[in-house]
Amino acid sequence: MSAPIALDLFAGTGWGVACKALGMEEHGVEIMPEAIASRDAAGMSTVYRDVWDGLEDPDLIPAHDLLIASPPCQTFSVAGRGAGRAALDDVLKLIATDAWALKGTALRDAAVDAGLDDRTALIISPLAYVAHAGPTFVALEQVPTVLPVWLAVGDVLRRLGYSVDVGVLNAEQHGVPQTRRRAILVARNDGEQARLPTPTHSRYYSRDPKRLDPGVRSWVSMAEALDWGMTERPYFTVAAGTSAGGVDPAYIGGSGARAMLMREFDTGRWRYRSNYSTTARGDLTAPTGNKLPRTERPLTHPAVTVTGKRAAWTDGERVVRLTDAEAATLQSYPADFPFQGARGPVAQQIGNAVPPVLAEAVLRAATT
Repeated sequence: MSAPIALDLFAGTGWGVACKALGMEEHGVEIMPEAIASRDAAGMSTVYRDVWDGLEDPDLIPAHDLLIASPPCQTFSVAGRGAGRAALDDVLKLIATDAWALKGTALRDAAVDAGLDDRTALIISPLAYVAHAGPTFVALEQVPTVLPVWLAVGDVLRRLGYSVDVGVLNAEQHGVPQTRRRAILVARNDGEQARLPTPTHSRYYSRDPKRLDPGVRSWVSMAEALDWGMTERPYFTVAAGTSAGGVDPAYIGGSGARAMLMREFDTGRWRYRSNYSTTARGDLTAPTGNKLPRTERPLTHPAVTVTGKRAAWTDGERVVRLTDAEAATLQSYPADFPFQGARGPVAQQIGNAVPPVLAEAVLRAATT
């Protein structure tokens, strides 16, 4: 059986890297100019820019066997303002009333009438693509907050003849050097049972880091991924852009700065401070205006989620930041991936991406 051809909505580059690794032809739909430029530089196909355009003009949609979609997560994320979380009930009502079956501009109009903003409304578009194009395989990804939507989408897909598996995956359990959690849906209508990937690595237990799941490999640490060889020093969160810029080079004061940085790490004088405080809420972390202790881990542990927030090493006076290459490594990108654009857009591309190693595990399980 030949590898499926993928249509990748909200493409970015993470899924595309995974498709290439699996020998799949991938056609992306992407609106960000810098991400399109990165895709071009990497030899990826971008067929059109706006996801709504394909629903309004089906002739734009290329033939495909696999639909991939990672709708924008900012309004659903616990790190965002929460418009998407507040609108979850409205999204679920749209799905329950079969609004996804509407054609042309009708679906978009229905979402607007339901009070959804343009970004939040995009969450229902992948189901409309499946209903109208009928691909054999489906893979959807979002932040854990969206799990109820994926469960509702799964119910519809079963009505349409698909087998479905839905759950929240931990990225570190699939070899990504960070503790990123994502709600994933996979579905197929080829007579086989859809299944999520089986973990190959242990879950990271923050309260008991020495605990490892049996029968699998240990999680990958940040020091391993970056080949820094550091031991028991606090680390930074990968950042992916703010109005101030994004992931900055980790060099200050000239060519000897990296050596200086290593000496500061060795003596323990450098401490991690994030750009916002966090407080635990169940199994999530939520931004807060309170001055609470920042999250800290040794470099010998996985990174926390690569996000769109700026972060740094600091001793209270000096600041040292990750390079884009280091940030991309913690997202499991290949070392030579040709990101395009200025510092902020590149950081955004990295922080918003599906980690390619996780995407590869999902697609392999979803299509074989």
